[in-house]
Amino acid sequence: MSKKVIVYGNQGCPDCVKLKELFDREGIRYGEVDVLAGLGHFKKFLLLRDTHKEAFGPIIAQGKIGIPAVVVDDTDVYAELKADEADLSLFR
Repeated sequence: MSKKVIVYGNQGCPDCVKLKELFDREGIRYGEVDVLAGLGHFKKFLLLRDTHKEAFGPIIAQGKIGIPAVVVDDTDVYAELKADEADLSLFR
């Protein structure tokens, strides 16, 4: 059974684009939330950041946004995930 994978990011974010390209090449299916596509998407991302301090706390402390962020099966959250550091087994 495939996992439910949601990528939070934006087309203007190079790391977001690279991660989605990797997922596409590897056949990892995912949904996408463009955090800048509208206020609703931005609020959804902020709620994710606010409710997952363990993933986002250090990133926020550095003044960073935390995208791309990936949510797997509505439980596991990976913030500021880099394509070259991604363990693809987590998303299959």
